[in-house]
Amino acid sequence: MKLATTRRRHILLAVIFAFFSITITGCRQLDPNYSEPMVNGYLYRGEYYDYSIEYERYVQVFDPKGLRMVPIVTLNGESLDVLSYSWTRYEYGDTMEFMVNHPYELQVVHYWGDAKSRVTMPGNFSLTSPPERYILDMDSTLLISWTRSAGAEWYWVELDVSFEYFDTLGFDDDYDLRLDTMVQDTFLIVPAERIFPAFVADVIEGDGSAMVWAGSGPAIEPGDRSNVRGVGFGFFNAINEPREKYFYVGAPIQTRRCPDKRTVANRLLEKLRRRDLAH
Repeated sequence: MKLATTRRRHILLAVIFAFFSITITGCRQLDPNYSEPMVNGYLYRGEYYDYSIEYERYVQVFDPKGLRMVPIVTLNGESLDVLSYSWTRYEYGDTMEFMVNHPYELQVVHYWGDAKSRVTMPGNFSLTSPPERYILDMDSTLLISWTRSAGAEWYWVELDVSFEYFDTLGFDDDYDLRLDTMVQDTFLIVPAERIFPAFVADVIEGDGSAMVWAGSGPAIEPGDRSNVRGVGFGFFNAINEPREKYFYVGAPIQTRRCPDKRTVANRLLEKLRRRDLAH
C-alpha cells in the first residue's frame, strides 16, 4: 500500500513538473521581446591576378529588437573574435588561412538557445578559358570555362567588358557591359551579339575580365531558403574564387578599363553581408 502511494506521489510530481516546464517554455516563447536572431556568414578564399591569396571568415548576428547577450560564435569549435558591435548587431571574423574541400560547422550561442549551420568549403580550381592575352573580336563567341571544384554546389560567373567603338554613324563612344549568372556546369558560352550591340560598327580597343565563384550553401538568389537551423535563421556560405581571366577586346590596350577582381569580390561579398536588410 505504501509503495503504491509513493508511486502515485512520484507520478503526480512528474506531471506537475512537466506542467510548469511547458508553462515556462510557453511564456518564454510569448515574450514580446523574443525574436530569433538572423545569422549571416561566409568563408571566402580568393586568389588574385598577382597570385596573392586572401582568406576571410565572417559571421554577423542580428536582432532588430536587441541582443540580450553577446553571442558566442564558433567555427568547428574555434571561437571567432568580435569585429564590431551595436545593441542589435555583432560582427565576427578574421583573415586566418583555413583548409579547402573541408566541412565547417557554425554555431551561434545566444540568450534563447543556439543556431547551427554546416557547409563544405569548395576545393581549389582554375579558369581554363579564355587563354592569356586573348583578343575577343566582334564576330567571336566568348567561352568561359573552368575545372571542377570539389564540394561546390553551384558556380557564380561574372563577366565585365569595356571597350571604345565607332557606331553606325561614325561617332566614337565607350561601352560597358556587366553580366552575372549562376550555373551548374563548368562553362558558360556568351554569344557575340550579347556583348556587341547592333549599334557597334567597329571596335577600337578594350578589355574584359571573367570571374567565377565556386560556392556551397544558399546562393544569392530570390527564393533562397535558410540553411541555419535551431534557434535562429539565415544563411551561411563557403566560397572559393580562383584567379580571374583577363582578355582584350578588339585590340590590346595599355591601361586597364575593367574593374579588377578586388572591386568585384567586395561588391559580391557585400551582398552576403547585408542579406538582413531585406528583413
